[in-house]
Amino acid sequence: MLLTMSLRKSWKLIWVGACVVLFLIVFFSFQGVRNPSWRGLTMGTSYSITIADRPRPAELADIKASIEKRLAEVDAQMSTWNPDSEISKFNDFKRLPALRELEGENFSVSPEFAAVVRRALKIAAATDGAFDPTVKPLVDHWGFGAQADAEPVAELMKAVGWQKVRVENNALLKANPDVQLDLSAIAKGYGVDAVAEVIRSSGFTNFLVEIGGEVVTSGTKENDEPWRIGIENPQPDGEIFQALELSGGGMATSGDYRNFRLREDGTRYSHIIDPATGMPAESDVASVSVMASACMDADAVATALFVMGSEKGFQWVETHPEFEALFILHSNQTFTTRATSGFPIEELTTNSH
Repeated sequence: MLLTMSLRKSWKLIWVGACVVLFLIVFFSFQGVRNPSWRGLTMGTSYSITIADRPRPAELADIKASIEKRLAEVDAQMSTWNPDSEISKFNDFKRLPALRELEGENFSVSPEFAAVVRRALKIAAATDGAFDPTVKPLVDHWGFGAQADAEPVAELMKAVGWQKVRVENNALLKANPDVQLDLSAIAKGYGVDAVAEVIRSSGFTNFLVEIGGEVVTSGTKENDEPWRIGIENPQPDGEIFQALELSGGGMATSGDYRNFRLREDGTRYSHIIDPATGMPAESDVASVSVMASACMDADAVATALFVMGSEKGFQWVETHPEFEALFILHSNQTFTTRATSGFPIEELTTNSH
């Protein structure tokens, strides 16, 4: 009798414990994860994501998987370092426009890739070629690409020029068989926009996405605080040169201080190529940060403004109100700043080299 009662008591305790465990599992599965933030690698750089909403664990796992898939798609479309990417296959495509009557003369691409090239060509036209997606031979020549190219610059320039590429529906057409695309000055921004769209489509509106320094924010952080973004110091000390509040839209920065090479005499040259000369851009700009509704636009325009230099670049932004910009300028032994009226910085900074 005592044994039976003891067994019943034990089973009751086990049943109660199981119910508690089940309750906790169900309870926590419906609780949102507070401020999930994570990092990863993509496009030869790093990315970071923070969601200020509270996704449930299952939702968060789905978002992460969808983001990884989307980033892999962008890389497979636009990486010049991947020989099997769409852009690499297009760059190897050699047929001429004179052969249009032949089936397959136009090079078919995915709708997303066609849209990015179409946008790149539109920005190239708007900046009078200061941004040009056909500079790949020059990028390779100066040692910043996936392949070495020892051809003289003058020879390579024959295949450079944004007018030498057309987009027809979901196909690309070359006016010169040697034309090659390099979308690195717009692809990261596009990747940021693509990730932001994945998060939005999952029902979340408060987040920050960053890839290699290019940023999109939406909504606010917890407690309705705006997102704060740091603009890097052109000096290689890792400090923040300027901070600003950004709640909505994208921002991208181009500069001469991250990716450069040294000449034999010890002087350095930037990875940003001036399409007009075929040479690394010589600019009074140390970096320029651009804000726009789409990060891909900000990314491409930042490159164009760097190539233009501060005077011409500032005038260009002033006549294009859909953009705002902050220029950090070389000035003797200091950095000075110049911003358009809508760039959200209250007090600008001057730093020494």
